[in-house]
Amino acid sequence: MPRKTDEERLTALLARRNRTDAAIRALRSKNEKLARAQDARRKIVAGALALEHTIKNPGSEFARVMLRLLDEYARPHERFLFEDLLPAPSPTPDGEKLAGGDPLQTNAQSISNAAE
Repeated sequence: MPRKTDEERLTALLARRNRTDAAIRALRSKNEKLARAQDARRKIVAGALALEHTIKNPGSEFARVMLRLLDEYARPHERFLFEDLLPAPSPTPDGEKLAGGDPLQTNAQSISNAAE
């Protein structure tokens, strides 16, 4: 069998490098996808735990902070997801918080109903 020329060896090496680069990209992509999925799952579990604790312990400091954070940071188009926890929005002309007062006091009944 005749020896490969330098050009043939170079072509073979480049082809092997291309296959190796593709394998590296595929593995990195797989690892990044797995990391994103695990991060999303972590957030889902943490959120479920926080909501469950808020519903079961409506008078706790945690519930008070959770409701305040939801009231302050929940986007208007996402507020329906927390309507059983948050007070109804009241229109304010000067752009203040969407709900006035202590959300825990205004929603004590809705939280206790959700816990049942």
